[in-house]
Amino acid sequence: MIAAAIERERLARAEQHYEACSLCEHRCGVNRRAAELGPCKAGCTARVFRHRVELGEEVELIPSHLFYLSGCDLRCCFCIAEINAFNPAIGTELTSSFLQEAIAWGRSRGAKNIQWVGGEPTIHLPAILRAMAGCEDLPSVVWKSDFYGTPAAFALLEGIVDIYVADFKFGNNVCAKRLAKVDRYVEVISRNLKLAAGQGDLIVRHLLLPGHFDCCYRPIVDHLSAMMPDVKFSIRGGYRPRWLAAHYAEMAEPLEPQVADAAAELAISKGLNVVD
Repeated sequence: MIAAAIERERLARAEQHYEACSLCEHRCGVNRRAAELGPCKAGCTARVFRHRVELGEEVELIPSHLFYLSGCDLRCCFCIAEINAFNPAIGTELTSSFLQEAIAWGRSRGAKNIQWVGGEPTIHLPAILRAMAGCEDLPSVVWKSDFYGTPAAFALLEGIVDIYVADFKFGNNVCAKRLAKVDRYVEVISRNLKLAAGQGDLIVRHLLLPGHFDCCYRPIVDHLSAMMPDVKFSIRGGYRPRWLAAHYAEMAEPLEPQVADAAAELAISKGLNVVD
């Protein structure tokens, strides 16, 4: 599906969030135009701190042209992007001209889609839509997100996003609060997975975390097996103790190799559609 034209009415609805933001489940309501700051610290300008064509994504996505936006609504202690994920002032301003030139560069290197990542793209949804609206002949759009957005945010993406990649990070609210500083995590993610599945293609991704097999990974597998057993499930075993991980005892060491094998065995035994 080619990304649909982004109409003015959708852009206007998106930009209303600059004056009373409810794009993510913090629902802080700040006026970003007046330089008020919510938990993500984002203003009205989105910035790209890196973009490149990558081959390390799920097979159906590659080669994929990833655009990394600075700023995030979560505070994951193990974030591989480190300070880039949390400081929305880092990087080059996202504009239509910047994006158009970058897309041409990516296509010349074989990219078959553009993928919005972060940080977290949802907090910059108005700017992303505005930039894409000013580009001609957009490739397929992949939205890789922590899925802590609101239904209003997902409504703005409907018909625009071709493939959602959802990072289902934690299997319970206690771990989510401790490691990422967010509330009602499981309820929010569960709701949003249903919303995204109703809009188009969906890949649910989980990064295996050391010491969190039974408390996080197993409940995620059980949840998907019961609620959406046919969804594409991507198990990622590349955890590295980065950023502030050393402050949490179980997170301070790399993932043991056998954990990935056990994770795949469990998911397959539960009938999940495991993808590479």
